[in-house]
Amino acid sequence: MENMPRVGMAVFSYYPADPRVRREAEVLARAGYEVDVICLGKAGETPFERFGSITAYRVMKGTERKENLIIYFALSGAFAVLAFAKLLSLSLRHRYHLIQVHNMPDHLVFVGLLHKLAGVPVMIDLHDLTVELFESKTNGSVLGKLLPVVKFVERLSCDFADGVLTTSPGFRQKLLERGIAPKKVTLVFNSADSNLFKMPPRRSWNVIEEGPALLYHGTVARRFGLHVSIEAVAELRKRLPATRLLIYGKYDPAYREELIELVRRLGLEDNVEIGGYLPFEKISETIGRSDIGVVSYLNDPFMNLALSTKIFEYVCMGMPVVAARLDSIKSVFDEESIKYFNPGDPVDLAARIEEFCKDPEARKRFTERAAAEYEVVSWPVMSERYLNTVNELIFDDDKNGA
Repeated sequence: MENMPRVGMAVFSYYPADPRVRREAEVLARAGYEVDVICLGKAGETPFERFGSITAYRVMKGTERKENLIIYFALSGAFAVLAFAKLLSLSLRHRYHLIQVHNMPDHLVFVGLLHKLAGVPVMIDLHDLTVELFESKTNGSVLGKLLPVVKFVERLSCDFADGVLTTSPGFRQKLLERGIAPKKVTLVFNSADSNLFKMPPRRSWNVIEEGPALLYHGTVARRFGLHVSIEAVAELRKRLPATRLLIYGKYDPAYREELIELVRRLGLEDNVEIGGYLPFEKISETIGRSDIGVVSYLNDPFMNLALSTKIFEYVCMGMPVVAARLDSIKSVFDEESIKYFNPGDPVDLAARIEEFCKDPEARKRFTERAAAEYEVVSWPVMSERYLNTVNELIFDDDKNGA
């Protein structure tokens, strides 16, 4: 297998649990690449695991406390050192044709320093923009004084990389505004896995007069606006009895306690379920049983640019979506495919959900239009774009070096 091209990946996350990393690695594997993924490990996972031509090297145990910035900086720094050492040791056995590093953090890209000096192309995959996310998390805190450092590290990381991937039109535009060369930045949407999220055999399009099942899954932190969704349920249950909001995901612990207290204060214990993390197969089952997906992101510098993967998953499974009216979402889905509400306004959110519940034809029409708009950014399209980018970096670089 040594004659097969090989890509080394580094990610401060889990494999195969991180969906974007897993799907990109699988695209490479299907194209004939060997892929080594240096990553975090969960309890019970082995330090080394093979998935066909993909190998995971888990160099340290992870933590769920990444919302705490001090802990995050310390752990990500330790991981970068371990990833650099592991990549170097693997390079004594294998020749790498490309090093791909997934942020966050941005500085992780420098684990490929020695490879770049040896002529191996390095690519950074910016899942999120660190500058805007840091602004969102540190708004008003003393840590906000570190923003110039964060901006410097992002620019240095992008300048160091031979190629830059990112996940939303807003992210790409920000990078261009900050001086990154357009030809260097490729937009690869974080689309839904079409093997996991498929249109169910049938979905009911009836008037919902009571008991609508609303769903949110994913990261649960204040910027995702779940408190707005809970407050909307308090409005909705006055007109749609037994309204249910199901929340599943990975929580900022402090925000989780805030949500639990809000549910208690509003007397919504029978209406809101604050559940844990669901594996992918359970998520698809839950979407299939739910009526409406709710994405109540707040309007801040980061969330107005970030594009929700969960919307793609809901659309793939034919579930109507009510979402905050943000530029990132509207860059893909128009006003006739997603029911938009004013960000941060629970009364407006409740009204839009009620409109959907009482108009089954609108729900059906919106989901059909959303599915059509999604086709141009679906994972089959994005995976081809991703593979082309990798091939160009490797083989164009080989030609230039010849």
